[in-house]
Amino acid sequence: MKKRYYSTELKEQAVRLSYQRVNIKELADELDIEVQRIYKWRKAAKITTLPKAEKPIPDDTLELKRLRKALKKMNLT
Repeated sequence: MKKRYYSTELKEQAVRLSYQRVNIKELADELDIEVQRIYKWRKAAKITTLPKAEKPIPDDTLELKRLRKALKKMNLT
């Protein structure tokens, strides 16, 4: 069985269309690809496009750090 190669444009288009369609199986049939391949491309696209969100540091945490630093400085001098 010959290995099929898919262009980046086709992958991006398939992923984009898969989020617009209700039935991904029909989309896969139209594009003549396997359904699970679309899900793999969606997962890969999600990982590459969504950077890991950083947790915002609450203001009180920053204030607490500042106060601890000030106390440490006062105790040393």
